[in-house]
Amino acid sequence: MSRIKGVTKEEAPEEVRAIFEEQEKRYGFVSNTARVYGLRPTIQKGVQALGQGILASGLIDGELRHLLCVKTANINGCPF
Repeated sequence: MSRIKGVTKEEAPEEVRAIFEEQEKRYGFVSNTARVYGLRPTIQKGVQALGQGILASGLIDGELRHLLCVKTANINGCPF
């Protein structure tokens, strides 16, 4: 459980709500991390830009990135 209570979909600004809906389509739920980032939309945009930059660099294959995310979640005891 998160120490910081993030925003709910209903409380979120429109730009954050769009990100939440994208996550729901992709994963079936909105992650706690996204809810916390939703408290500060500019930070959320920056984190997304960083992730997109890493993918666009071509240095890490998309499948490898996914495996890294799953492994990190497993290490932290989080379901992914």
